[in-house]
Amino acid sequence: MTLRRRIAFLGAIGAVLLAPFAVPLTDDRALGPVGLSHPIGDFGSVLASQLDQPPLTGARFVGMETGPDRLIVLFFELRPYPYLGGRLAFLASRCVPPDRLDPWGMSGGFIDGDPATDSELAYLRSDAQPRCPNS
Repeated sequence: MTLRRRIAFLGAIGAVLLAPFAVPLTDDRALGPVGLSHPIGDFGSVLASQLDQPPLTGARFVGMETGPDRLIVLFFELRPYPYLGGRLAFLASRCVPPDRLDPWGMSGGFIDGDPATDSELAYLRSDAQPRCPNS
């Protein structure tokens, strides 16, 4: 093995070994929406555990959608170790104001394709949902 290949090989091993420490450093928990009852990082870790993701899965907040009946959908990109690829997922709640949201009380799932056309999200947005009391 040439010296160049050895250096490249050792660099690749170093990158894989350091990845668990590098990705959490890039996870900025302060970028979540204002007014949530918990830090946005708590929502991401609960989502990863609800979806049975492996340990060391990084959850990056991507965005939030609101709708009628206090529908709140939080979007995350979940990246399992070694963080080479990610998948879009969501947590959703209805009838609860943002300052009372509990990540353990929210439903979640993976998004297949575009969030605008995902069948589970389309159902959450639809009139088929029961109305909130006192709304």
